[in-house]
Amino acid sequence: MTPGFDGSNANVTPSPSMLAAPHEAPSRSTLPVERTIESRILGDTIIPAESLFAFPEGLQGFASHTEFALVACDRAGFWWLQATDEPGLAFLLVDPFTVHTGYEVDLGAGDEQFLGLTSPSDALVLTVVTLPTSKDGQPTTNLRGPVVFSTGTQRGRQIVSALDGYGLQVPITLQ
Repeated sequence: MTPGFDGSNANVTPSPSMLAAPHEAPSRSTLPVERTIESRILGDTIIPAESLFAFPEGLQGFASHTEFALVACDRAGFWWLQATDEPGLAFLLVDPFTVHTGYEVDLGAGDEQFLGLTSPSDALVLTVVTLPTSKDGQPTTNLRGPVVFSTGTQRGRQIVSALDGYGLQVPITLQ
């Protein structure tokens, strides 16, 4: 990939058919097929193994949480990112390519290597949604700090884009 990757997620949901075996991990046949996790938002949820992602560095502000489940919402283009070790820690994510026309992501070689990305089709790029605290407020998303998932290695990383013009609190609609 090159800086300025402007691919689209096309509402990709990780599935067994698009995932390769994780690097330096046990073979798929020895991994659990699914796990039940506890979530205050989702309730007890059965998570397929291919929807579990390692975040060795955690997320910004949450470095001690290093494994998350990516769960598709009923609404296309939205996901929950639920910490597997903390029932109360979940983030609403959105496909930035559907809420901001012309959105691009600047993945450096270090990010690509860390995630084990070999092609743009291995990357799922989502951004964190902040919900309003009042009924008059508007939800926003952080286009400057997208969360990038490698569907091949099941690793994730929140990056800080070097591209100018993307804000931390860009208004979006949830419709």
